Amino acid sequence: GPRRDHAPAGPVRGLIEPILDRRLARDAGAPLAVALSGGGDSLALLILTLDWARTRNRAVHALVFDHGLHPGSDGWTAFAVAAARRLGARATALRWEGGKPSAGLPAAARAARHAALADAARRIGAHVILMGHTADDRLEAAWMRREGGSVSDPAEWTPSPAWPEGRGVFVLRPLLDARCATLRDLLRARGETWLDDPANDNQNFARARAR
Repeated sequence: GPRRDHAPAGPVRGLIEPILDRRLARDAGAPLAVALSGGGDSLALLILTLDWARTRNRAVHALVFDHGLHPGSDGWTAFAVAAARRLGARATALRWEGGKPSAGLPAAARAARHAALADAARRIGAHVILMGHTADDRLEAAWMRREGGSVSDPAEWTPSPAWPEGRGVFVLRPLLDARCATLRDLLRARGETWLDDPANDNQNFARARAR
């Protein structure tokens, strides 16, 4: 029978493929980097990116960043790396080493992740990192602003915020019009499972309260 990872992507493909066609050069030889956590959004992004890249002879490299903030994070990283390789992507595990700040941890973790992703992208020759932010992330950002936060909406196309690691590297978020539920429907249709980050349930963090 047909391979599950080639099952129809439905309406999501109609959202992502025009963005990839517009933002990415068809004849470029550089690999594409995908930030993969093993969660539903990033796993769906990897699958859709692989679908697009297969017809354009582009290599796809999943970058899995382990914040090292949870006892189970090694297992999550192993799950994500294995999933990426099974789907046909290359995969590299990255880890946030050293001490962690006692205050401002979410912001510090994001900065460390961007720096590690950008550095790894440059090492493999990738100029673009795809990230799995969705319409739900936009809704969360709007809620956080109403609660007095200064968080901005995720943008489709930006330079990497890491410096100097991110020089010459761009971030592409092609799923900003897709809902998380739709992406999970895609994963279920392809027989895929994904991870749910327990930090999403930690009410000490504003983003978890927004969700």
